Amino acid sequence: MKAKKILTAVMCLCITAQMSGYIQPVFNAKANSNVVVEKPVEIQYYDIFQYKNLGNYIEIVATSSMAKGVIEVPSEIDGLPVKTAGEHAFAGNQNITSIKLPDTLTSIGKGAFWGDTALTSVNIPEGVTQIKDETFLNCMSLLYVSLPNTLKSIGVRAFYNCNSITSIKIPNSVNEIDSQAFDSCRQLNSINIPNGVTALEEGTFSNCDSLYALNLPESVEKICKNSLPSPLFTVAITINNPDCEIEPLAVFGNPSNCTIISSENSKVQEQAETYGYNFSAKKGIIEPGTLIEGDANNDGLFSVADIVTFQNYLVNNGKLSNWQAVDYNNDLVLDAFDLCLMRKAIIPTLSTPVIDDPIIQSSPVNLTADIKSAEVEGKNADETFINGQTDFALELFKNTVSDNKNVLVSPYSIVQALAMTGNGADGVTKEEMENVIGGGIDFDELNKYLYTQRTSQPNSENCKLLTANSIWSREGAINPYPEFLQNVVDYYGAEVFKAPFDDSTVNDINNWVDTNTDHMIPGVISGEIPPDVLMYLINAVTFDAKWSSPYYENDVWEHDFTNYNGTVQQAEMMFSEGYSYLEDENATGFYKDYEGGRYAFAALLPNEDITVTEYVNSLTSESLHNILANPQKDYIRTGLPKFSYDYSTETKELVNILSDMGMQSAFVTENANFSKLSSSTLYISEIIHKTHIEVSEEGTKAAAVTVVEGETDAFHLEPEKEIILDRPFVYCIVDTETYLPVFMGTLMNIE
Repeated sequence: MKAKKILTAVMCLCITAQMSGYIQPVFNAKANSNVVVEKPVEIQYYDIFQYKNLGNYIEIVATSSMAKGVIEVPSEIDGLPVKTAGEHAFAGNQNITSIKLPDTLTSIGKGAFWGDTALTSVNIPEGVTQIKDETFLNCMSLLYVSLPNTLKSIGVRAFYNCNSITSIKIPNSVNEIDSQAFDSCRQLNSINIPNGVTALEEGTFSNCDSLYALNLPESVEKICKNSLPSPLFTVAITINNPDCEIEPLAVFGNPSNCTIISSENSKVQEQAETYGYNFSAKKGIIEPGTLIEGDANNDGLFSVADIVTFQNYLVNNGKLSNWQAVDYNNDLVLDAFDLCLMRKAIIPTLSTPVIDDPIIQSSPVNLTADIKSAEVEGKNADETFINGQTDFALELFKNTVSDNKNVLVSPYSIVQALAMTGNGADGVTKEEMENVIGGGIDFDELNKYLYTQRTSQPNSENCKLLTANSIWSREGAINPYPEFLQNVVDYYGAEVFKAPFDDSTVNDINNWVDTNTDHMIPGVISGEIPPDVLMYLINAVTFDAKWSSPYYENDVWEHDFTNYNGTVQQAEMMFSEGYSYLEDENATGFYKDYEGGRYAFAALLPNEDITVTEYVNSLTSESLHNILANPQKDYIRTGLPKFSYDYSTETKELVNILSDMGMQSAFVTENANFSKLSSSTLYISEIIHKTHIEVSEEGTKAAAVTVVEGETDAFHLEPEKEIILDRPFVYCIVDTETYLPVFMGTLMNIE
């Protein structure tokens, strides 16, 4: 307790030192009277925050300089909502990596995050109407910020020198962007200007060296000095207002590097030629506010030329004139997933007939190419969903864990694959699958939960969890029903292929798996496909995240690791300090956060008198959720070994496990009922599950693939505490919003 008291005192002193002189009394001089001193609002302390109680709401005025990693601002203090973050409320901290702001917040003061050099992500709640002057000035590590639809304005130098951010989506509600708002955002390569902004003020995009294209809406009437980006090579500026005024020196540098795209014989053309810009007339007239999907080169058309433009951009060999048009999945990241969707979209526009060719005939046919994904309703995780998924994850883990080998399973991947399959089930088979993988939730509702879970995952350079689904059916043997196809497209983003199930299909499936696991799992099928197999339903998951606080060279030391049979091995042990302590009656552990705070690595070290298997079998879904959802704040020294391994389930292992869990009829020829999938008689003959993990100084990479194999006859699918992981332990990669484990594993020996 002494150490805790000392720590608290130091925190208070740090806040006080940081804010000394910040709050001053107000003096009112009155004629013929003594000077009256108005009593200032009392400054109070809550955890790492300094705040003011303003009667009916709370204002955060400062944050302790000892704050580090991911911090979360409470929605309520003293029974009152936290509504305001004052000037410089979080400013000047070198160790905060992510800030979670509450939905109650409606105002953020000037310079609120100024100089938070390690800050990578922050959410701006709905209700906030202004990004004020210098809000994110010199946040040099900032990668992601979400702006609310209530936002009206972005202030002077609001994002000045945020030179790591690559993309910003400005909501259409914004009608004012002040001078130097994005000055020196050197990695910024895509941004939109809403139709309502009337001017690009001085220095708006000055020194934005990577912004090669900008499309200005008709509302922009004036382009001021130094407001346009000035990349080293060329920049294309589309101006939709033919009467827009361009000031001299709008581009800092050589004007011949800038191409102005606008209508011919306009004021814009006249100014462009006067100031020495290149001019290009629009090939297609695009009405203000209209976005032509797929129009990568911004010529008003969607054609094969746009595919080539986008491909060149992805391999760093070109530029885009219209990034929003190719962000097909609206995740603000341009990648191969968007290219695949773009290729699928181009097919109906092609009129050239396909020439019969033996090679083409053996290629898979995309049965979902013409199926447009409908707008479906999602559903946020609640107690019912979380309890059901925790039950499934723990029972699955209990049945796979072993005392003599490393294990790694992804309950998330297995649920995605089986839920796709379950959309084709009916009768007892459907009911059993709902009970086992959904905790009793029917598939109509489970689809909504899983849709939201899949589409809400982070996808940034420093933390991403990507999910891909595909279905492969044997050509001439099975024809999935349209209703089934629509469901798997809408809720699971799946592509469904008809294929010959020969060697080319084996290669196609393995290539799909290799690509969608970021080359961590090169394939799942070896040899020939058995003649009775009619369908594969496949899920692939990729997790790639950097630690919020990485390990450095002097943090890694050789250290003994005693494996499951008592043999002492040499391990590279990564040491650090942390504050998230995990404990129950049989184990102790800790959390280590990944960038952004959405995911964390949870390690659980069983007490020395209990084995890993005994510990896992002692857990209940309630106790597992309780230990993951309730970390204690305590100062601990931790040691985590570097490790990497592959894991795969044995033949029929998951079939037997799921059957024991209550999903029985799906695996029995005469009992399986997948009548909603197709008219063919199917049962699940095998479920293949492969995983891979790498834990190192930088972070964690993990991948999983789950294949449900359907056969004919039917279908199948110095501190106070020290925790050094120097003997077998349990670990999870945990979603910190729901505390559901996406991956669960054990390390029994260092491979």
